[in-house]
Amino acid sequence: MNNLLGVVLCGGESRRMGRDKGLLGKDGVPWAQFIAEKVAPFDLPVIFSVRPGQTPAYRAAIPEGDFLEDRLNLGGPLNGLLSAHELFPGKDILLLACDMLDLDEVTIRDLIGIYRDGGYEYYVYQLGSGFFQPFCGIYTGGALAEAYRSITDSPSQDLSLQSFLKKGRTKKLMIERMEAFANYNSPGRLRAKS
Repeated sequence: MNNLLGVVLCGGESRRMGRDKGLLGKDGVPWAQFIAEKVAPFDLPVIFSVRPGQTPAYRAAIPEGDFLEDRLNLGGPLNGLLSAHELFPGKDILLLACDMLDLDEVTIRDLIGIYRDGGYEYYVYQLGSGFFQPFCGIYTGGALAEAYRSITDSPSQDLSLQSFLKKGRTKKLMIERMEAFANYNSPGRLRAKS
């Protein structure tokens, strides 16, 4: 467990929501902090992955937080994931999204338990027959190093998490509670929760 680092992705554009999702409030704390607190029972260090320019607002909202700005010129969550890997190359990463408010301790505990058994590069839940849920997933340092090398060697390839998960040795976990994976990425989704 001392090789596992929690990374909460907050660097999305929040276009559908219309404002920075990670800074929206839930139970008196920003969403990003609310998600980070979900891994507190596992005694893991957690960092917040943000876009350049977001750090001052996040530092004001979460003064005790550790922040990492995206360091690569990649789109989507791969930017935050590989930026964290670049800074912490020896760590395996538990990747979380700031807008999965219903994620629960049981889902995280099951994932970590299977990760402890080893044998795979990636540990993620699967939605349907071919789509992986990349958040609340564990990405090993070795697999991330290989992904980083392949992007450097062939930048024109498919740069999605889905493509790396499909090509790698991925442990596919069954989703027991679909509601734990709800993504509150728009005002309509948020109102539906209320």
